[in-house]
Amino acid sequence: MNLKKHKQELASRMELLDTPADNQLAFELIELHEKKCTVCQEDRLGCTVRPACMNRNFLNALIEIGVNPQDLPAFCYSQHLEQIRRFILDKKGREMTDRRIPIKDLLSTLGVSSIRHFTTKFKKEWKGFSSAHEENVLIVKGDSLIFHFDFARGIVTLNPRNDRLENFEVFNLYCQIFSNYYGLKTIVTDLTINWWLLSIEIEGHSLSSVKSQLKAGSLKGFDAVYTSEIEDLVKIHAEVIAGDDSSSLEVGQLRDLFIRVSKFEKQE
Repeated sequence: MNLKKHKQELASRMELLDTPADNQLAFELIELHEKKCTVCQEDRLGCTVRPACMNRNFLNALIEIGVNPQDLPAFCYSQHLEQIRRFILDKKGREMTDRRIPIKDLLSTLGVSSIRHFTTKFKKEWKGFSSAHEENVLIVKGDSLIFHFDFARGIVTLNPRNDRLENFEVFNLYCQIFSNYYGLKTIVTDLTINWWLLSIEIEGHSLSSVKSQLKAGSLKGFDAVYTSEIEDLVKIHAEVIAGDDSSSLEVGQLRDLFIRVSKFEKQE
């Protein structure tokens, strides 16, 4: 475990004060957690079932900022990979969301040799499968699992829920996989550089029925959700306005909309 040399990566994510202050804070935080990790890993049973950083959040943060696997807390990281293996392959263990893993280690943990091997293998094994790819991002959904591969950073996120949709390209990819997975017809439009529109076609329902089942006011993350009807075709429209860095819409909030629509879309 060698964390202190990665203080710069943490400081660059903080952006709280000026650069020297952030560097010092990052160094102190890492130093404190390194001691905490050492004590935690000495208790193998405790580290396995109840790590000192709840849900291994500190380990998850280290992977997120790009710390190399060889510099991570070794025993904690081995348990992290084992829990992921059991969760994906054996469908055992606690629900895992927003978990980061280096892509190479995920593939070896699951016993596959490449991304192509990964998609080919699990497309046959999972009840449902949907994938979408754009430049350095691949998103795969199957069964109750979602994998967000970021090839530029070499990291995959397992079951992203609270991650914000940072740009239109990623928003569009998630709309594609959810549309395919839940069997819905959608159109995604980039109205302006920071104003996105998702339209979902609803067949076999009246406008009043869609409004009553949608309950648009309870949907979170969207800037506006409304319905329209043109020539007996009812549509749901969801607008997202992004800020300077990303939108406020989270992956889980977008998924919630698709789940809700897929359920009432199938009603008689």
